[in-house]
Amino acid sequence: MGPFPSDSVAQFLESVHCGAQIGGHTHTFYRYPARFSPQFARAAIKLLTRPGDTVLDPFMGGGTTAVEALVSGRRFVGCDVNALARFLVRVKTTPMTDSDLAAVQQWGEQLRSTVNLHRSNTRHEAWDRYQRNVPWWLRKLLEMALDSAGDLTRRQNDFARCTLLRTAQWALDCRREIPTSQHFLRLHLKFLGEMLDAARSYAAKIKAAGWGTTVAQRRRVVGCSAASVDADRRIPRDWLAPRLILTSPPYVGVHVLYHRWQVQGRRETPAPYWLAGCQDGHGSSYYTFADRRNRALQPYLEQLRACFVSVARLMDQRSLVVQLVAFSDPDTQLAPYLESLEAVGLEEAEIPDLYSPQRRIWREVPNRKWYANLRAGTHSSRELLLVHRRSHIR
Repeated sequence: MGPFPSDSVAQFLESVHCGAQIGGHTHTFYRYPARFSPQFARAAIKLLTRPGDTVLDPFMGGGTTAVEALVSGRRFVGCDVNALARFLVRVKTTPMTDSDLAAVQQWGEQLRSTVNLHRSNTRHEAWDRYQRNVPWWLRKLLEMALDSAGDLTRRQNDFARCTLLRTAQWALDCRREIPTSQHFLRLHLKFLGEMLDAARSYAAKIKAAGWGTTVAQRRRVVGCSAASVDADRRIPRDWLAPRLILTSPPYVGVHVLYHRWQVQGRRETPAPYWLAGCQDGHGSSYYTFADRRNRALQPYLEQLRACFVSVARLMDQRSLVVQLVAFSDPDTQLAPYLESLEAVGLEEAEIPDLYSPQRRIWREVPNRKWYANLRAGTHSSRELLLVHRRSHIR
């Protein structure tokens, strides 16, 4: 493989260490845990694929790879067991028309007159358990806001829900003080304006990439485990093999809340699922390969192998797996991690001027909030770049 243009290689290596604030396109629609930088995804896709190639993310999370692949004119295939992740990726990668944006803007601007906490409203009793630890005034405000979006189309309604999701995350997650209803509505209007501008920019990029309004025909967002992605018939066979698998799997020994917000300390709420209109029903171990109370490495490695054996079956000799992964204890966890990938037929790639197992690249992750299950969890603020190719399948 290669040789690669020297300027593209330099851009890729620089992007690995990028500490810039996440932004651009629709990336700021929601702060998903453990997301990597758009600059890194963009540089990897530019360097390692060509327009029309397929990019796969088997742990797609908040959709950084999805957005960057589509605006670059590549096909995207992604899967995730988390319904919230799938909702976010669909919203972030679906181009909105001018009439869509006008309808959502009108809805948002009318919220301050629509929401009146002195009036009675219809309780969302079916979502009662998802509203746990949400203050009554914010719960009521959000119920009224969701009800007022009922006349929007499905695409518009999902976008409106995402604006409420972003604002509620700001209001509740890891905050010491919950804002007033008026403060919430002011910030929602601000976020709404930013998201509408981002959606216009994204739609223009998609059009420039040649997709027009056909993104749904160039994108597959699948609700399944990475361990079964190779057998999923929703992925067109003529899209395979993916040229690039660009991903960030659950981190070893690092507990991250993918399905809850933390309200005023350690009180958790599954409110994101209510706002997105999707069901959860799973504990944290479902999303992280292992229970936060279980420090044994073996359960994590078993899940890792099951996922990557499926991914490897989709690959050919040209495919590359590029991942960023963190460890709570690299000294004891890195070697078993690499051995697990080798056991399912993936070997570290030797790519001149780009990647070598003898010169691995670690990056410092700025301003990331971790929930580590080990006392000495400081290692989890560093990520390791790994590049693998297929060797054989077992």
